Amino acid sequence: MHIIFFEPTDMRFAAKPFNASTLAAKAIRFISPNLYELREIARNLRYEGAIAATQVEDYELTDLLREVRLLGSFVNRHVDNVIVTLGAYGVVVIRRTSEQVPFFSADTGHYKSTDSGSGTQCRFYRGRALDRIVNVSGAGDSFTSGFVAAMLDGQLESVCVNVGFEAACCALGSKGAVAERYFDRGHSCWKANNGATFITVDE
Repeated sequence: MHIIFFEPTDMRFAAKPFNASTLAAKAIRFISPNLYELREIARNLRYEGAIAATQVEDYELTDLLREVRLLGSFVNRHVDNVIVTLGAYGVVVIRRTSEQVPFFSADTGHYKSTDSGSGTQCRFYRGRALDRIVNVSGAGDSFTSGFVAAMLDGQLESVCVNVGFEAACCALGSKGAVAERYFDRGHSCWKANNGATFITVDE
């Protein structure tokens, strides 16, 4: 079976793959929605709880993470890996395994399926503070591109997030949606001991 990483890009498209066919939905192993897209996906998958309408910037961080955990844990029943982007706050990674398990094997390149019997784990990686932001368009896409590159290289979760953050920072400092220059494999963001740190998001 093909493995699909779905980047919604817009609320209008967020739920479409889950309406297309059962086969298409099952092939999606990764999604990277923002909060609004996550709400739309959860609603489409028949989430039974209340879904807020609060804007990300109007939230206290604790309340924001509580909503992301509730919705993300529900969506995680259908999609193995849920990476929720929260703008300047950072990202939340929701999986049924620890952060020490890479998404792909560095030796074989094969996808490492999550343990369906394990409980959902939710980790928040705080975003970086930047002194200068030129343009916010394209930062989310750049984050996803960096994350996928590290993921396919068999890196740990924290390294994937860190490479994603670095790619997003490149876009934020660029006049266009795509940065004029990114970085290569020798950059410090690829080092495990220089990776992003997380806090566990509890119930």
